Amino acid sequence: MAWRPRLDLSAVPTALVVAAAAIYASVIPMVIFGMSKLYSIPLVVGTVFPLVLYASRNPRLFFLVGMIFTSQLSLSINFRGTTHMGGTHAFSISLMDFFLVPLIVFLARDFYRGYRRDFVFSPVSLWWLGLVAIGCYTVVMGPFREMALKEVVSMVKNWVLFLVIVNECVRERHFHYAVMALAANVALNVAIAFMQFLLKRDLGLQALGEASPESTMGANYGVYGSLDAVYRVGGLAGHANLLSAYLAMVLPILVGQMYTGYRWPVKTMFAVLAAAGVAALGMTLSRSGWVSFAVSISMLMLALVALPGIRMRHIALKVAMVAAMVGAAIAGSGPVLRRFFQSDAGATDFRLEWIKVAWDMVVDKPVFGFGLNSFVYHLGEYGPYSTARMYELFGDMLPAVHNTYMLVWSEQGTVGLALFLGLHAHLFWIAIKSIRHFGLSEKVSMVSLAAACGILAILVDGLSSFYVRIHAPARTFWVVAGLLVAAYHWNVRNDRLRREAARARVS
Repeated sequence: MAWRPRLDLSAVPTALVVAAAAIYASVIPMVIFGMSKLYSIPLVVGTVFPLVLYASRNPRLFFLVGMIFTSQLSLSINFRGTTHMGGTHAFSISLMDFFLVPLIVFLARDFYRGYRRDFVFSPVSLWWLGLVAIGCYTVVMGPFREMALKEVVSMVKNWVLFLVIVNECVRERHFHYAVMALAANVALNVAIAFMQFLLKRDLGLQALGEASPESTMGANYGVYGSLDAVYRVGGLAGHANLLSAYLAMVLPILVGQMYTGYRWPVKTMFAVLAAAGVAALGMTLSRSGWVSFAVSISMLMLALVALPGIRMRHIALKVAMVAAMVGAAIAGSGPVLRRFFQSDAGATDFRLEWIKVAWDMVVDKPVFGFGLNSFVYHLGEYGPYSTARMYELFGDMLPAVHNTYMLVWSEQGTVGLALFLGLHAHLFWIAIKSIRHFGLSEKVSMVSLAAACGILAILVDGLSSFYVRIHAPARTFWVVAGLLVAAYHWNVRNDRLRREAARARVS
């Protein structure tokens, strides 16, 4: 019988990867040197993406890590965009969506095939959906329907992101990878911030979220009234104040993992990254960011010395941490005190002036406000200057009140503010309930504890900014909130399983 070659199908995937790699290697020089970035970047990413996906060997985990890592990046395709401050400016498809959608498909498949039946909706959702409902009322009744719809769509997407985090992080290793994804994003932002500081200019990464040269110039001028006095870094957050709030929220999560069962090389990595993050935080020259971080890290350290489950553990590390905090405070006291007491008063005066504008709006429409995402459109009636003077001072980007609570209150009324505060109170209550399960997994419990401290930082920062009303920062907030709630449900689920196993052994 004549010999006939047989096709080994098991080798096909590897062969495809090799072929794709060969094509990529031959095309990449032409792509880099012969095309504009508009075409080269999507082509490179589109080629690398399937290779990385194949190499990961776990697509679902790959999408989870990618979703968390890209949540803080602003790269997106925008539709019907307008020049706008204080809320969503366009309908958009962000880079993160390409990781989020596959996870939604995975979850839908699990329930369709009966792999799981314990979908967690979380009562936290009700507070947020109440705010969405008020926004939908604005969409229906107007007058600024499209702007309200843009914000509603963004809010719904953030809610879906929250639910995906809660329902995907169901194992301890999921929390491990989530923390590592956050750490990687912090490392990226810190590296960009250091390069910005050393070069004293932007890096041309505006598509990823870097501030424009004009925005950076304005941030620099607003410190001491001079363009050359300082240089404020913004990483990929869009502004120095946004980077400071981001670091104040995320750094406690990295610091908290130092007090868990990780090996020393990993703890050292967290420590170095946290120290670099604090240095970048200092370079933002953001007073609100400094105060927010001081509050969040102080609450974390207080919990570490007060909670029975960890009070007597990691004592040497706690002493070293406190010593490092004191040393950093002393070393940076000069620039910090100068920033607080010698800064141009214009930024503070502006915030107070606009809070008065927001309060006047609240007084006129106290129940449901003037409509979601519409604050700047009412400045002509309530602002302290004429419309012509407004545009002379601020250009096309009319400023919103730099206070999250007053922005929500003026746009969605007292009902909206109550829902907004209730949401945060509920998150803190969940974190408190998680404390009694602290012994199940230090890593998971520390995520919950540190996430609560991070959310507290954003609450403090909200007194002088509207961090949670900006695309990418809002997504990061909901990632942190999702991890907090996911940690609680992980603790409850595993505590129940442990009790059932104990009863089975006794019987």
